[in-house]
Amino acid sequence: MTFVALDTNQNATRMTDCMKAQAITAIGRYYTRNRSNPKVLKPDEARTLSAAGIRIWTVYQNRHRLRGDFSAVKGKQEAEDALDYAKHVINQPPGSGIYFSADFDATAADVSSAILPHFQAVAAAFAAAGNTYRIGVYSSGAVCQALLDAGLVQLTWLSQSSGFRGTAQFKASGRWNILQALPVRGFCNFDDDVDPDTINPNFADFGGFLVGQIAPVLPVAAAVGSPVAILAAAAAVHPDFPTVPAFPGQPLHRGQFGSDGVKAVQSRLNELRFGQLIVDGDFGEGTENAVFHFQARNSTPNGKPLQIDGEVDATTWAALFGPGAVFNSADFDPNAPMRDLVIDIAASQIGVVEQPHGSNRGPEVDVYIRAAGLDPAEDSFPWCVCFLYWVFNQAAKIKGIENPLPKTAGVLALWNLARRTEAQIVHKSDVSAQTVRPGMIFALNLGGGKGHAGLVIEVIGEHIITIEGNTNPGGSSDGFGVFRRDSRPLTNGVLLGYLDFCEI
Repeated sequence: MTFVALDTNQNATRMTDCMKAQAITAIGRYYTRNRSNPKVLKPDEARTLSAAGIRIWTVYQNRHRLRGDFSAVKGKQEAEDALDYAKHVINQPPGSGIYFSADFDATAADVSSAILPHFQAVAAAFAAAGNTYRIGVYSSGAVCQALLDAGLVQLTWLSQSSGFRGTAQFKASGRWNILQALPVRGFCNFDDDVDPDTINPNFADFGGFLVGQIAPVLPVAAAVGSPVAILAAAAAVHPDFPTVPAFPGQPLHRGQFGSDGVKAVQSRLNELRFGQLIVDGDFGEGTENAVFHFQARNSTPNGKPLQIDGEVDATTWAALFGPGAVFNSADFDPNAPMRDLVIDIAASQIGVVEQPHGSNRGPEVDVYIRAAGLDPAEDSFPWCVCFLYWVFNQAAKIKGIENPLPKTAGVLALWNLARRTEAQIVHKSDVSAQTVRPGMIFALNLGGGKGHAGLVIEVIGEHIITIEGNTNPGGSSDGFGVFRRDSRPLTNGVLLGYLDFCEI
């Protein structure tokens, strides 16, 4: 039997050279509550496998063979344990996956009363941690299907137990990321059996990782036949965001045929697991139902509910592909004051997020970083000032003027360079509700050469409302997107002050 991926409960360090010689490219290993358990992936093992180029995927398992092994309380505890081990022990890269096991033939009652609440708690714990990793499940077809449909997992690993409920149907659907086969003995001198696995070639990745590398952000120029390649072929390249498919300008709806935009939507819905659609450009009942499903479970980039009408307008397109997909400088009034333009342009980007979270990368984030003169592929760059530079640069182009911001990606550098321009500087000692205006940039000195900055859009008493890049809606330091923040104080201990570039 020939295979290129396997999973095992044994430390694979001493078998690494043999696996590499046998063309093994990926291996599944365990996390569990008892970290001294010999089946648990160890840091030195992860580094050895990674150095050999063998990608690792991880599964968290504490029994998980009975209904009683699942509950909301256990789901929260196990998610937090898995997250801690992945981040602080293994150094698992952001954007990769952690699978959770449900290794039995679960009934519908098992799923509804125990497994769903368990995974809801897992998802909540991952969200509270900033969704650093994607969630997967190892189980039967019925469980994989139920958790995908509920939007609680992004990755599925289908158990070898072909007699489990729903497994044959789920295997035939092609929605699995990893497919496990029956064990084999004697491979590469492992002490016990190993399970061969098949990686689904129709999906971008399976959540695997190499220690020390950022999980991949796929470019548009992907393999022919992949979802990314279909998107690239089906939708026009956006002039401002070249790796994002541009909105076609008119809503897409049922009854349209042979549309490249519809192909892009169908492929994206398949990629997000909202359908098993034929990518033919024909907007029929199946596509409409998938759009209904997506709209019911998602929101606009700024967090408002989508209208559930089965039609793909600019708002739904932005929810599918990101705000960059509908950005068009022609939509902004060149006669508007600079102050209004920068606020409107910044607001159009609310909802842009890193892909994956924690990577300082993504189709739109890369554009912000390049605008400030950096190559996002060379390092992991904080990008709050890059976002501001891009916003002011877009506004300046619309106005037909030079960008008033100094070209830099650093907060402290921006603060210092502002003194060489005609920008108004409001120092911390002079800050008040009368001196701070919408359109100003606040600058924070966080120590150690680090800082943070954002755009003021409103001043209310002793607080400011802002739009910020490289932040998050919860207020912690782990920023991953462009969000509106409603609760910043007008001044605080780390504030440098405010910069006004709008009237230069």
